[in-house]
Amino acid sequence: MGGWTCSHQIGNICDLLDKACEPGTKGCTLYGKALFSDPSTPSNEAVERREEMQRKKEMEELIKTQISK
Repeated sequence: MGGWTCSHQIGNICDLLDKACEPGTKGCTLYGKALFSDPSTPSNEAVERREEMQRKKEMEELIKTQISK
């Protein structure tokens, strides 16, 4: 179990989104930056998409490097 604090959380309210704090939802500062233990957290899918895009970019750069040799 992990612990964290958020400067936008005041009680159970997200001051940034002006609604109940739901870590990892779209608009949260953690969205797309952190994996959560709950697999249905929207952040998890965003992290996976970001990592996949990074892998594709790295593969394209590797191919370009190999072609130019």
